[in-house]
Amino acid sequence: MRNLLLMFTVLLLSGSLRAEILVIVNTTNSITALEHKQIVDLFMGRVSAFPNRQPARPLDLKAGTPLRAVFYKSLTGKSEAQVDAYWATLIFAGRMSPPEQFSNETALIEKVTKDPSAIAYVTRQSLPNGVKIVMELPVRE
Repeated sequence: MRNLLLMFTVLLLSGSLRAEILVIVNTTNSITALEHKQIVDLFMGRVSAFPNRQPARPLDLKAGTPLRAVFYKSLTGKSEAQVDAYWATLIFAGRMSPPEQFSNETALIEKVTKDPSAIAYVTRQSLPNGVKIVMELPVRE
């Protein structure tokens, strides 16, 4: 069932045009764009601040969410299980905690609109005022 959901999400995201995952921040954040490596470093816990040295707080979807699997595959080339294993190692070593997890995209967007340090990823949809796109991540199939 999980593989079926993942395949459905990939097909939904791929569409007739090359689909993209949007990386978003609060509109009050002075960052206007981020490079691929910067986003990898933020979501993999290698850095805890934006390039302008403002604190950054990555937000994630819960494990098992199809978009989460597609995001990490597209961002890092790793499966969701590999990303979870990476974080488990860091947690066990007491080095850091993974990004806070949310149950759906709506909750992620709501948090980003309220937190100037937040960064998250969503599918292309109507985004409310309060968020801006800093990168469009092509979906890796």
